[in-house]
Amino acid sequence: MRPSLLLVLVLALAACKEEVPKPLTDPLNLLDHASQWHVFDIAGMVVPDGIAVTMTAPEPGVIAGQSGCNRYSGRVEMRENLLHVGALSGTRMMCPPTEMEVEQAFHSTIGRAKGLRLVGETLEFTDLEGKPLIRAHK
Repeated sequence: MRPSLLLVLVLALAACKEEVPKPLTDPLNLLDHASQWHVFDIAGMVVPDGIAVTMTAPEPGVIAGQSGCNRYSGRVEMRENLLHVGALSGTRMMCPPTEMEVEQAFHSTIGRAKGLRLVGETLEFTDLEGKPLIRAHK
């Protein structure tokens, strides 16, 4: 085989290699200590007025805030381009049923989130298919 033909074949095969694009920035940078996000939608449920569900990042790799009734905090990281939210710890106060329902929805939903993106002014935690699970604004 001629060297020039071999070079063309090698270059053609190299061009076929599928590369996974890397994100331009770490999505976790959307959560910074200077910003507090107010959750308004949890899995299609509108958070009622007067119930605070908030989120901030007091330090890299940590999220914290109010989850309807109690305060929470937990670890969060990106691995292999997927969001991983660790178990959330928090206070254990009892509150009126509506606040407890919102809190339960938040805790059960955030653990299923696998993506994080900004759509306009809205922060979205998404599932594997990119469907919004939790939506928040500043």
